[in-house]
Amino acid sequence: MSSPSSNLVVYSIVAVAVVAIGLGIIVKRHPSTTVMVPASPTSSSQATADAQSTATNAVSLQNFAFLPASITVKAGTKVTWTNQDDVNHSVINDMSGTGPASSLFGRDATYSYTFTTAGTYTYHCQPHPYMHGTVIVTN
Repeated sequence: MSSPSSNLVVYSIVAVAVVAIGLGIIVKRHPSTTVMVPASPTSSSQATADAQSTATNAVSLQNFAFLPASITVKAGTKVTWTNQDDVNHSVINDMSGTGPASSLFGRDATYSYTFTTAGTYTYHCQPHPYMHGTVIVTN
């Protein structure tokens, strides 16, 4: 049989959890600290994509999207796309001519293209034309 004080502790924990959920607070744990962070209206995937937009030469094809959707690289950089989905995707330059042009590739497979000329390169997935990405190449 539970004591009244142990029931009070359980009810208090539940009340705090309900209030935290109601306020949209997420608890993120680190091995040595616990930090309370307000829930963000931006998805974690989008926040990660935004943070990486100018700091990477790697793009994931995930959940039928290119992540990050836009990257900036210097001329001479090789960009690698990795398929994280269970369906085949491709990376096709929107304009004819120079730019990425892969065949279909499956889960965990990669495609790489080296951008040698400055410019903005937009691309899509051939079987999923709603998937779009951009590589901005600088000198």
